[in-house]
Amino acid sequence: MQRKLFPFLMVLTAALACNLTRDPVPPTPIPPTLTPDQTATALAVLPTATATSLPSPTLPPSNTPTPTSTLTPTITPTPLPSSTPLATVAYAGDNRASKAVPNALIDGLDRAWLSFTVSNSQSSPEEGTAQPEESTQSVYLIRPDTGERVEIVTLPQSTGDRIYWSPTGMHLVYFIDPAEGAGGLYLLDLQRGREIRLFEADNLQPRGIIGHAPQWSPDGTRLALALPTAYATDIFLLNADGTGFENLTDSPSYDFWPAWSPDGTTLAFVSDRVECPTWIPGTPGTCDKPDATAPSTGNLFTYDLESGQVRKITDRVLNSPPRWINNNMLSVSMGSLDPLASVSELWVYDVAAGSSWQVSPADGALYSAPAWTNDGERLVYQRIGQGASSIILADRFGSVLASIDEYIFVRYGLSISWAPDGDFVALAGSNGQCPYGIIVLTGRFQRVTDPATNLLACDVVYSPEGSYLAYEGIRVARGTDGRLDVYIANTNGLGARAATANLEGTFNILGWVGPTFRE
Repeated sequence: MQRKLFPFLMVLTAALACNLTRDPVPPTPIPPTLTPDQTATALAVLPTATATSLPSPTLPPSNTPTPTSTLTPTITPTPLPSSTPLATVAYAGDNRASKAVPNALIDGLDRAWLSFTVSNSQSSPEEGTAQPEESTQSVYLIRPDTGERVEIVTLPQSTGDRIYWSPTGMHLVYFIDPAEGAGGLYLLDLQRGREIRLFEADNLQPRGIIGHAPQWSPDGTRLALALPTAYATDIFLLNADGTGFENLTDSPSYDFWPAWSPDGTTLAFVSDRVECPTWIPGTPGTCDKPDATAPSTGNLFTYDLESGQVRKITDRVLNSPPRWINNNMLSVSMGSLDPLASVSELWVYDVAAGSSWQVSPADGALYSAPAWTNDGERLVYQRIGQGASSIILADRFGSVLASIDEYIFVRYGLSISWAPDGDFVALAGSNGQCPYGIIVLTGRFQRVTDPATNLLACDVVYSPEGSYLAYEGIRVARGTDGRLDVYIANTNGLGARAATANLEGTFNILGWVGPTFRE
């Protein structure tokens, strides 16, 4: 048996010896599946293969929903500066005070009176002693035919021109700056002899939208104004005595720049509701976001006060307040709120026909100070472009009828007023820029009165019945001190007399108030 095993053992020993002598020699290619040791060695000496296989498991995290969940807080309606609700505007009706009614107003006004303010009023200084400026201004009314003058109320000088008479002359609203005490919008009721605060407010520009002012209805019975809501602005109404406060438009969008039609049946306003159906955070279609600002443009709408119907007038976006020409037509001076604008346009919107057209040429010039006749058939405006200035008379569709280029008024430095019947139009400076005397032309631009050289004029305005022409004038003749006074002249600009000659201070015309009465 041992003899049989011996040859087998010899063969096995030779085979093992053969394997041991081949290890130091570079191996011939052998499938790794036959040699587990070499397979392990291949994994150890090929780190690049290992490196490329390792990132593949790390890719899924970038595709996992983890980043999506981290974005969620930025789109949820968490309290952010742009979505923090403002306090709801509420009627205040506080700070009541009794006010004496001047005898001339006890039974109301029977004709139009001129209103103006006097600020920095002071007694003449003795021996040239300098006197400090006062911080108040007084509101006056003066009757043009008799010269009777009545002081109505004394206000802080910071109120400026934020004073708004009702057409009847029996109600007056004005803004008191919070720095003066209890700030807000106040009402002076001259029928009842009382003053009340209507709203507490920091300013009259709701949410920073410029170009706002309270708007009296033509009959003086109601007041319309834009006020901030929790997330936008709405148009509100209240009665002349301060009662009946209501949110008229009550929209989640911005509604602003209200304007009454001459017959008092319709309110025009601008709204961003086409672009932004809502500003309430978290609601579908909201325009609210952290960096959102209040809109300065919108579409033109009308509100029928009898039916409550709201109607969009045009798809065109407006950037300036609308003004009624007559009961069917509105005008808009596009770009007029930008004091640095070099280009502006004049547009007309026919509410009844649903049409609109550009009155000014589309030539890249600045068009300003448009003044329309009451029938809406003609207008006068200023054109500034390429270093030249012109005053243009045009028809309702923009066709130029006549022009004047001999008088140079600075931009936004021209005031224009039509006589109610359209027979005369008066021109003067504005905003303290008074380069010429009063200029009066016929309705066809024929000169009636040449400008005086010794009395420069600003801020001209015809009385509502057309019997008088008021303006601010500066005497520049030799021996005068160059002071500014309020003047009242005849329709043609002649026969001017100073209405403030025996008053001291700085004067500013507010306008005519009271019913129309033609002598």
